[in-house]
Amino acid sequence: MKHRRFLSLLLSSFMIATLLSACNKSGEDSDVTQTNATGTDGQIVTPPPEELDWITLTMFVAEPGQGPGPDNEIVKMIEEETKVKIEFEFVVGDMDSRVGTMIASGNYPDIIGAGNARSRFMSAGAMIPLQDEIPKYPNLNAHYAPYEKNRINASPDENIYIMEIWGRYYNEPVVTFYNGPAFWIQKDVLAWDNYSNPTTLEEFFDLLERYYRANPTIDGQPTLPFEIHSQDWRAFTLFNAPQHLVGGFNDGDVFVHQDTLMAETYQDKDYAKTYFFKLNEMFKKGLINPATFTDNFDQYLAKISSGRVLAMFDQQWNFEQAENVLKGDEKYERTYVPLGLTYEGYDQWYKTTPTFVGGNGIGISVNCKDVHRALLFMDTLLREDLTLLAKWGIEGRDYYVDDNGRYRRTEEQRKNYDTPQWVVDHGAARLTNFFPKREGHFDDGNCMSPGDQTEEILEGQNDYDKAFFSKYGFATGADFLTIANPITPEYAFAWDFPLENGSAAEEARARMQEVQRNQLPRVIMAEDPEAAWTTYMGEWAKTNSQAYVDFVNEHIAIRMGIDR
Repeated sequence: MKHRRFLSLLLSSFMIATLLSACNKSGEDSDVTQTNATGTDGQIVTPPPEELDWITLTMFVAEPGQGPGPDNEIVKMIEEETKVKIEFEFVVGDMDSRVGTMIASGNYPDIIGAGNARSRFMSAGAMIPLQDEIPKYPNLNAHYAPYEKNRINASPDENIYIMEIWGRYYNEPVVTFYNGPAFWIQKDVLAWDNYSNPTTLEEFFDLLERYYRANPTIDGQPTLPFEIHSQDWRAFTLFNAPQHLVGGFNDGDVFVHQDTLMAETYQDKDYAKTYFFKLNEMFKKGLINPATFTDNFDQYLAKISSGRVLAMFDQQWNFEQAENVLKGDEKYERTYVPLGLTYEGYDQWYKTTPTFVGGNGIGISVNCKDVHRALLFMDTLLREDLTLLAKWGIEGRDYYVDDNGRYRRTEEQRKNYDTPQWVVDHGAARLTNFFPKREGHFDDGNCMSPGDQTEEILEGQNDYDKAFFSKYGFATGADFLTIANPITPEYAFAWDFPLENGSAAEEARARMQEVQRNQLPRVIMAEDPEAAWTTYMGEWAKTNSQAYVDFVNEHIAIRMGIDR
């Protein structure tokens, strides 16, 4: 197979290069800008690695994190193929403060992983327009070409500053994995209750209370029935549940009626009040610890990774690293499954079909020392052979090919990739996750991600999970989210719409989130929740929330091509 031949040659060349690197000056950084060779169609012709000079590109990622280990074999193989080293900076402490300091100084890295700070970077003029650059690079061009410009620009003006790094599916998308919003609950809690499956808030919290009373400690530490992270931009774990309880999509700060495609706030509605009053009831019963409202994100993750948090409303990608610690410790019964709770009479729309959103990614800064090499690096990463290397690893060490041409892993290989530090030291994820990537299926039918490969899902499950899911007749945790017709709104989620820094809409949303962050914990902990809700509603009335709603409605119309 072509993948196998390439990796064999690449690994051999990497080993030779490693032996020579100690005395070879070609490994040093170079400020020389490469000549852009172009083909007859105007696209860049990628030169072979030996014709490229080494370059180090700096990258800021607007979230806490960790780059790959210094001796990571796969990362070094990618570096040898691209002659690019990435020097990461992740957020330590408060993201808003770090981003503000960077913008004020104008001292930007080469590449900006903008994340939730994308509007601030765009409004500050920190990134270059990319609409005239992307078509020059064949893999990048093919990657984004299927999408309309009004989907991928996600900026306050007509330029494209951000390259989406998730949701670009090749061939068929994969729906076997779910990492979005839900009420996540420990498997042991459901198993303890004779493998029940709560569908309403009442059933959910009744189960948590009964389990908590029977199990006040876990591994010698106090059990934490329901945690809520309410600090920084991740406070969606506090804010967003009400829209899902009435069948809404994951649209962030608004509820969008799918029949009219008109948005409204949900934070001031009776159905939100019902939810927060339920949390107040649970707080008074001791199911919510007050420290949850002052814990920072690291403390939140530490509690989850200890195995004593029974449940939370969250998105799995947000707490994934903590759950990986539990898997590494073989505490599989303390890992989570998603429940799609709704109020009676509403359909759940937690799980949607995989989609390309458009604006949640990275940009090239105005200070980039070599825009061509930055884009060439990303273009090269999108090659199918490097996708296989990045996703599956080194053949023989990280996976094998069975007699049917299917990519597989042994039990030991799966265990390695379930161990967070092993992945840092030996896998590609801590590099490639931050760049545009292929998802879906290779042309030969294999899934691009091992976690999506059917055989790997079924055989790679630990014995606990196999027995647990068999009780429900499910293959994976995603099966807990049942929905007759999974879809994705054509506008692909309001949270992605490009806010202009300093605009009325941006100020309104910031104020909306500030009021929720300050007032909703008080409602949850109040002796008199009615009085606390009245105070909250008084503060909410000052937010000018309609300015944000109007902005969302305008951009739904733009993306959908409709005239309001």
